[in-house]
Amino acid sequence: MGFLITKCSARVHSEWLMKQFNSFHARLVLLFGSLFLAVSIGLTAYLDRLASVTLAKAAGDALFSTGNSAAMLISRTLAEREREIRLLSKSHLLTSGDLQGAEVQQLLDDIRQSYPFYAWIGLAAPDGNVLQATDGLLLKQNVAQRPWFSGGLQRSFVGDVHEAVLLARLLPKQNSNEPLRFVDFAAPVYGTDNSIRAVVATHVHWSWVHDVLSSVLTADAANSGVELLILGSAGHWLHPYEYIGQLAVPADLPPAGQVALIDWGGKQYLTSRIRISTQFGDDLGWQLILRQPAELALAPVTKLNRQLLWYGAITLVLAMVLAYRLASHFSRPVEQLASLAAKVAQGGENVVFNVSSKLTEIRYLSSALSSMMVKMAAKRQALLQANITLEQQVATRTADLERANARLQELSLKDALTGIYNRRAADERLQAEFATAKRRNHRYAVLLMDIDHFKQINDQFGHETGDQVIQQLAKLLQQAIRESDFVARYGGEEFIVILPATEQSGAITMANKLCRQIEQQQFNTVGQVTISIGVASSATDDTDADAAVREADVAMYEAKRAGRNRVMPQE
Repeated sequence: MGFLITKCSARVHSEWLMKQFNSFHARLVLLFGSLFLAVSIGLTAYLDRLASVTLAKAAGDALFSTGNSAAMLISRTLAEREREIRLLSKSHLLTSGDLQGAEVQQLLDDIRQSYPFYAWIGLAAPDGNVLQATDGLLLKQNVAQRPWFSGGLQRSFVGDVHEAVLLARLLPKQNSNEPLRFVDFAAPVYGTDNSIRAVVATHVHWSWVHDVLSSVLTADAANSGVELLILGSAGHWLHPYEYIGQLAVPADLPPAGQVALIDWGGKQYLTSRIRISTQFGDDLGWQLILRQPAELALAPVTKLNRQLLWYGAITLVLAMVLAYRLASHFSRPVEQLASLAAKVAQGGENVVFNVSSKLTEIRYLSSALSSMMVKMAAKRQALLQANITLEQQVATRTADLERANARLQELSLKDALTGIYNRRAADERLQAEFATAKRRNHRYAVLLMDIDHFKQINDQFGHETGDQVIQQLAKLLQQAIRESDFVARYGGEEFIVILPATEQSGAITMANKLCRQIEQQQFNTVGQVTISIGVASSATDDTDADAAVREADVAMYEAKRAGRNRVMPQE
């Protein structure tokens, strides 16, 4: 008997469960629950993958950005040292002065003091004997067999890093186990007869690289295990010193400019390789290698994965609760509202939201939607009219802005005092002529001129009169040059004239013409004013647009020294 009662009770309970399951409410809960489950899992997986890829790329980009900054700074430092030695070789004291005189010695000492990593600066005769040197190191010794000397005899020379040879016993010992290593810079010194008078050179402490890399590597990057290594052209480490002969170079380093996970002796590192380009002829073949332990580089990804897992679980629970409440309280009225909203979406404008419900919120929503439909119709017309007005205003403001920008661009290239072009415009024109000359293989000329005794004019007649002289001279130059030529105020009382497609002889003729016309002109208050002009033409081996300007500047000062009121071509 008890068995029959139990069996009957189980059957009744089963029928009740089936009835509950077949109800609309239960089916809706099941449907919403399944949908939320699928969406939550899919969205969590998608966000996890998207965030992981984004963070991994961000880590790689940060590593590459650090390396790119370091490579650019190393390249710029090399270029600055090469340029400084090259300009030193063109110094008047070296090209025409007494190479063994006290002034030359003082010049070398001053330059060494200007940069803390200069270990030695010296001047060697064409036979290799050292004529001058800072601190007297290597004085009267022969350096003819040194690579920097043979290279410096030919051109501006930059050598690869090497250990000290002659200077190892002469320079103070450092407080480290690393031997003295240098990078050599040298340049030939030509006399006024264009013959080689000497070779000027410097040895720069290799420790400058550590200083550069330390300035780029932030404390956060260092704490995250980021390392900066320099690989030489022969495939061995140059920096840091403790890795030389101890750390194997991976055979599968990523291509230059890319980031990849690389195995370094059994440990994964996020690795990037960047070529250290040079701005001069010698390619040292250095490469900057950056590496960061994978577990540190991708730590934010691991942390984010755990967070998304928890967020996904919490979201799923909340979604199931929301599904149940929606099914219990809003299933039918919401379906009715959705049906009416669909009519609105299809273009219906007279839809009335009269959904009947015991829920206050549904009734209020129905009334609010009805009111909204009325207001939307009125606002749609107002918005259309406002959009038309706004488009007209935008078009007017855009035109005004374009005119203002054009005016600002013109003002940025004009000299405020004279109205002619300024130095910025001149630099842009020089760059354009330099590019054209390289492309079409022709030359252009530069006239660099300076008003003679201009300081005396200012002192005697006042700065206002000096400004009038500059204005009158600018106007005369504009009238005298050809239509294809370019004139600009280069600074103070200096002017520059650029002559496209003009050889040296034609440039000299033009310069003499300008010099004579200015001399014959009577200037207000002052009377006669003269100018000194330096003439230079571009050369096929020029490395930058300023090469001809530098030559013209040297020639102009030669004209000053020769008595002023004259034209002096480049040597």
